[in-house]
Amino acid sequence: MLPLVSPRHRRVGVAAGVIAVLVVLLFSHSFGRAVPTNNYRPLLTTDAIESGCYPLPGDAKFDGLAYQVRWDEDVETPEGKRRHLYGQYDLVDSVEAQRLLVAAFTRVGFDEYGSQELTKNGIRTVDVNLAKGDEEVGITVTSLPGTSAETLVRGEFELDLPVVAKAKDDPVCDSPSSTKRWADAGKKRREPTR
Repeated sequence: MLPLVSPRHRRVGVAAGVIAVLVVLLFSHSFGRAVPTNNYRPLLTTDAIESGCYPLPGDAKFDGLAYQVRWDEDVETPEGKRRHLYGQYDLVDSVEAQRLLVAAFTRVGFDEYGSQELTKNGIRTVDVNLAKGDEEVGITVTSLPGTSAETLVRGEFELDLPVVAKAKDDPVCDSPSSTKRWADAGKKRREPTR
């Protein structure tokens, strides 16, 4: 059987193919690349508590507690309008989260006057009440099931606070992504795990 392509043409074809591949490899770094903008991640928003837009009573701060605020809203309750701030705590168990949250308010003059603990199906929930004069603060700490030392988010907390007006005239205070004061927070909120 006679070859369809002569050996000379075959060598020329292979050489041309090798040269084409080398040219593509040599110049490939300059084709199809995005122009670097150094803007690979969005800027992190200001912390809803640290911003000072809607401060906690007594300007309490959560020293030593890793947390994130999920939403902050004013709601109607049987006692009148109250502020409910919902968040998640990280890296510590519910006992330590409770201790750090209570300490934030006792440092600014609140006294604990009652608490109640419930553990059901491995989920610990504790309610703590604090007061300073006529101001009352309620703290609910709930552990998340199935967490371990490798889990970042370990539980949730809810603060029942007096309503506070916006404290600063700053554009950050008008941004729901910074203040966590979403217009539809109550509609999007998932039901508690208890």
